[in-house]
Amino acid sequence: MARVALISLGCPKNLVDSEVMLGLLQDAGHEVVEDAQAAEVVIVNTCAFIEPAVEEAVEALLDVVELRGEGETPRVICAGCLTERYGEELRAELPEVDAFVGPGSIAQIAHVVASCAGEGQLLVQAAPPWLYSASTPRIRTGREWLAYVKVADGCSHSCAYCMIPSIRGPYRSRQADDVAAEVRALIADGVREICMIAQDTTAWGRDLDCDWTLARLLRSLDLGGWDGWLRLQYLHPGGITPDLLEAMASVPQIVPYFDLPLQHADQAILRSMGRRGDAESYLRMLGQIREALPGAAIRTTFIVGYPGETQERFETLMRFVEEARLDRLSAFRYWDEPGTRAAELPEQVPGDEALDRLEALMLLQADISLEINRGFIGAPMRVLVEREDEETGQPVGRSYRDAPDVDGEVIIEGKAPEPGSFVTVRIAEAEEHDLRGVAEG
Repeated sequence: MARVALISLGCPKNLVDSEVMLGLLQDAGHEVVEDAQAAEVVIVNTCAFIEPAVEEAVEALLDVVELRGEGETPRVICAGCLTERYGEELRAELPEVDAFVGPGSIAQIAHVVASCAGEGQLLVQAAPPWLYSASTPRIRTGREWLAYVKVADGCSHSCAYCMIPSIRGPYRSRQADDVAAEVRALIADGVREICMIAQDTTAWGRDLDCDWTLARLLRSLDLGGWDGWLRLQYLHPGGITPDLLEAMASVPQIVPYFDLPLQHADQAILRSMGRRGDAESYLRMLGQIREALPGAAIRTTFIVGYPGETQERFETLMRFVEEARLDRLSAFRYWDEPGTRAAELPEQVPGDEALDRLEALMLLQADISLEINRGFIGAPMRVLVEREDEETGQPVGRSYRDAPDVDGEVIIEGKAPEPGSFVTVRIAEAEEHDLRGVAEG
């Protein structure tokens, strides 16, 4: 048995995989430790979606390798998407790493830890049909009042810029009763916010041999008198239906928050990406959301500098952002990823030009976000308290408009309950991302 530490990179979907690996390791008798310097085995669970994520993963692995000069010699395991994407190439480029485990082989992680002390490197890659379940051992990390429920894995879309289907395999939904069992267990454990996630959460159920949809799943959850938040993340715009909106409105614990990666607004660019929709249809969808759930917070992600994005097409995106009045917006410049269809497209946009467009887009959104936030001044807002500011000692939390770690915060004046509790805050000041207010009661 070994002392094992794990470093989790990437999105919350990857975090769930990390927590499952920790649970499986502990269940097998290994000792889980937080400090990599105290570990005999260090696992780095990697992301490989775009080039910056790949670079971060490789740097993290090399940082762990450097620990070998500071005392004991930890074995190093590269887990997750980087292994699945690059496999044999990694073994040649990173001889210091003892084992490589793909996301489809998570269930074998305890065996890999026990086996990687021998000579040579291990490479464990499997077809990815495996899904964790409510009964799978899992050690939740971070905030005890927050939990992610991954309702599916993989993706069956064919976006031209994306490697996820080739890394994670086709879309695979967990069974409805299994998802419900996990939600019930988390509520019983005192969790106050549950975030449902998948590569496309709206696609849940389409691959099951029954008449299940995400809307039906939400209605079927027996949340009783639970005084918490259920948040849906990673919603595909094609999956926003009247039935889903009605279901979200009918379950009081579901917060009116929409994480909708639109990627662009120009029709020609979207078709080149392999996606439907355009500025006009997206505006209609946003109107339907706001009519069904007044006060809905809408977040999106855009790719700037995609091949074929002329200045005129970029201006289409800018006009859309002005009209859409989105609450939250993140964006990144297009990365030419080998193995994707987009990498073979003509009319590649120079990197410096893409960065200039990215800056212009974010400056536009900054003004919009500030204006929207100012509209909350004087209003009461329910806030989930999460921490104290290290410098001021003020309580800090999140509203329903703020997904964990990606959106803004609410800075609270006055006495507030312990982290993990809700408090009503009357908003007094607004910034581009954050709000400030006074605790009531």
